[in-house]
Amino acid sequence: MSLSNYAKVSFVDGLHFTGKNKNGFKIDMGTNQIGEPTGLSPTELVLQAAGGCSSMDVVFILRKRKIEPEQFELELDGVKRKEHPQVYESINLTYRAKGPGLTIPEMNRAVALSIDKYCSVFGMLKLTAKITWKCELID
Repeated sequence: MSLSNYAKVSFVDGLHFTGKNKNGFKIDMGTNQIGEPTGLSPTELVLQAAGGCSSMDVVFILRKRKIEPEQFELELDGVKRKEHPQVYESINLTYRAKGPGLTIPEMNRAVALSIDKYCSVFGMLKLTAKITWKCELID
């Protein structure tokens, strides 16, 4: 069985576009007529999508193991190649969390499952980018 998503991208002005999903949620992308940012670039959106996908996985996996994060954040640093298409060639991730019973081994387990098995966005990005990651506890 295949799953489908729907998106519509509409021109606003300059290189400013608005994306909308089937539920009506919108996001601005690009720049206006004088080159000022109006939202994220498409590749920044990809990086944030990967971060959101993996973050949801990790928190879900920790909760399944009866660990409730009080704080959680993921920092992503992506490097794109200079040649076109300028795809990500490497992405470095730093997962940080805090919560009762949370340990680095538990975080490592959840992150490995996300990156290697569950996160659809990283599943695509791994085809072109070297993904590296580490976990840290928040004091």
